Amino acid sequence: AKRENLPAALWSKMEKDLSAPALPTATEEVEEVYTKAAKLALSDCEEDDVDIPGEPEVEKEMRREKICREKLQRAKEKYGQNHEKVVFWSLKLVDYLIPQYKLNETEVVLDEIMPYCKQLGGTSLIKAIQSKAFNLFKQYKFKESLACFHEQEKLVGPSPLLYENLAHVYNSTGNYEQAAKYFTLAGELIDQSQSGKKGGILLGLGLVKERLGRPAEALPILKEALEHYKQEVGSEDGGSIIAKAHMSVGQCHEILEQYAEAQTHVEAAVKIFVKTTGDSPLTANSLGVLGRILVAQGKLAEAEPRLLQSLEMEVDKDAFHMETVWKLLNTLKDMATGGKLGLDLKGLQALCGRYLPAIVRARARIESPEMRSNASYDKGTAAVLYKTSGELVMLSGAYQQAVLFFVEAVRLLETVRDFDCSGLIDSCKASMRFCTGNSAEGADANRGAEARPSSSGGHAAKAGAWQPANR
Repeated sequence: AKRENLPAALWSKMEKDLSAPALPTATEEVEEVYTKAAKLALSDCEEDDVDIPGEPEVEKEMRREKICREKLQRAKEKYGQNHEKVVFWSLKLVDYLIPQYKLNETEVVLDEIMPYCKQLGGTSLIKAIQSKAFNLFKQYKFKESLACFHEQEKLVGPSPLLYENLAHVYNSTGNYEQAAKYFTLAGELIDQSQSGKKGGILLGLGLVKERLGRPAEALPILKEALEHYKQEVGSEDGGSIIAKAHMSVGQCHEILEQYAEAQTHVEAAVKIFVKTTGDSPLTANSLGVLGRILVAQGKLAEAEPRLLQSLEMEVDKDAFHMETVWKLLNTLKDMATGGKLGLDLKGLQALCGRYLPAIVRARARIESPEMRSNASYDKGTAAVLYKTSGELVMLSGAYQQAVLFFVEAVRLLETVRDFDCSGLIDSCKASMRFCTGNSAEGADANRGAEARPSSSGGHAAKAGAWQPANR
């Protein structure tokens, strides 16, 4: 192949990879593979995959996604928005975006093609609806996800995979009766056709029993699901679905207070998620659960860095979830103030100072127009998140900045009507007085908050008693 016929960026990557010690020398065979990959990126064919010797899986997926984006852009330029090739490459791109939890971009891509998919009908429409359902599920929009899956059901009829998906969404909404119904229907269809995979059915039924308060009954079913997945994948750590099963088994052990067994399974899940998904929401969640299990065992020094790593990922992911972030911050605060770390004042301030960058980013997410306009936005949850953030900022010694968080917490708590927040408000104001006693610059903000009368009535609640919505 001649250099001038290929993009410079691809040549640069080829030369870099081919010079790496772990890869073979630039034989004619290897050069042919790289040349084919480069030409594929420029072609108009519906293909995006060429295996390159020694290429890591993560880099392979990034290369495929890049090729897909290039082909989608060329299709738009050549055919316009409403064309089957544009739909094809848009859906192909979505297949790369959803596993990486690039959920906002996925939503934009699907919204662009959905009107034309409805005109086309058939496979394109089914795939677009299914992708939208998955994306909504990962955005915690469970009711909207259910509507999409039921719309798909009208188009494709009974399907074990579709029924399994419906059951998992019903499970997430807390409608365990419907979840059990659809898991059972999916299992019956698999039994009738002697096709399909039972791992997901078993996993779902186990989760239903666990959430119905029967973890001892759920555990053997979840373990059976894990073994099914291992057999299907053909390895102990070959895919994220095995990690998800490990998480379910581990958290069931946690409920039963079998913490050593829980730790073993969740650590296995973390290892697989890091290997297969990198710094994804799946990794973030598994690290948070592992940190929680380590705290339960008194292993605070091991728990803290994992909880912080989970927090850093959670505040940056597309589907920002306030309650999850609040729980992580609250656990870190309880560890810092529990007296079991043996820290002096400087040590405590240094520890809590580690959390400030994530706290600042979390505040930016809460204040964003996207979050404020989201139907799932809950002022009470935002308020306790601000309160806990202020306490950690205060513990770091940044008193002036802490006052700002307490002021915002008070403002939001005074708008909550379905719970007596007077105890929480009093706690925030006491913290503000402490901060202003250590930082005269915070006095003006403190006076502004003190001047507003509390609109909450009734008997005072104990500080910290109120819990955020959507538990």
